[in-house]
Amino acid sequence: MKAYALRAERARVLALCLMATLPSLASAAAPARKAPARKAPARRGNFQSSFSTAVRLYENLEYEQALEHLSRAKALAQDTEQEVAVALYQGIVHAELGERVRSLAAFRTGLYLNPDAKLPVKVSPKVERDFEEVRQSVLNDLGASSTSTQATEPGATAQAPAGDRPVQTPGLTAGVEPPPPTPAYVASTKAPRRSVLPLVLLGTGAVAGGAAGFFGLQSATNVRFAREAAYYDERASRLKSAESQAFVANILFSTAGAAALGALATFLIPGSSSAPDSTSAGGGSP
Repeated sequence: MKAYALRAERARVLALCLMATLPSLASAAAPARKAPARKAPARRGNFQSSFSTAVRLYENLEYEQALEHLSRAKALAQDTEQEVAVALYQGIVHAELGERVRSLAAFRTGLYLNPDAKLPVKVSPKVERDFEEVRQSVLNDLGASSTSTQATEPGATAQAPAGDRPVQTPGLTAGVEPPPPTPAYVASTKAPRRSVLPLVLLGTGAVAGGAAGFFGLQSATNVRFAREAAYYDERASRLKSAESQAFVANILFSTAGAAALGALATFLIPGSSSAPDSTSAGGGSP
């Protein structure tokens, strides 16, 4: 009877141990029975959440935090449309922070992906003008790259076929008479070169004067726009551009004046143009 009770006690202890280990075994085997998780929808949801948060922060003028969420959204972007939207908002936020170089770089990134993209929100005239200038630059780059690609295609550089090239027959060029000696009086053709210098100087002065006038007008225009600007960063940028353009205009005006004086001096100072004529005439006699 004692032996039977001992065996029953052992069986009960063994059953309790098995019951205690069953939950851990079930939890260990659970991952093997799970269906594969769909990461793509969660990733799209994360992008939309980060992007929407960035837009809301931008509207609340919290630009630094908006840039952080835009960086997260950029890493989660799934297609070109999402990347373009993030790049354009980054350019707008950098512009609001006064970081014009980064703003232009972000605009360029978005416009290279989609040259027809438009700004998602209303911005200041200066930012809109920068955006359109970047668009024009991107279109020019894309047009130049397509042109160069067409030029490098096989057959673009036409060469004359071997059959159309002139063939020199041995022995025929040996009988060609040398050209007659140049007469001594041809040396007098060097004299007109002296009269070309005033024209060159006058042309240089005219070009420099025209460019100086252009930069002067640009400087005056920027000063006027700076007075009418509603934003401080736009006013500062306009005044800085006007100062640099006025400096260039002054340099060009000085260059134009110097060229005009040089042309007048070379025209009025008597030269020795008769000397080559007398020398050439004397050289022609035996």
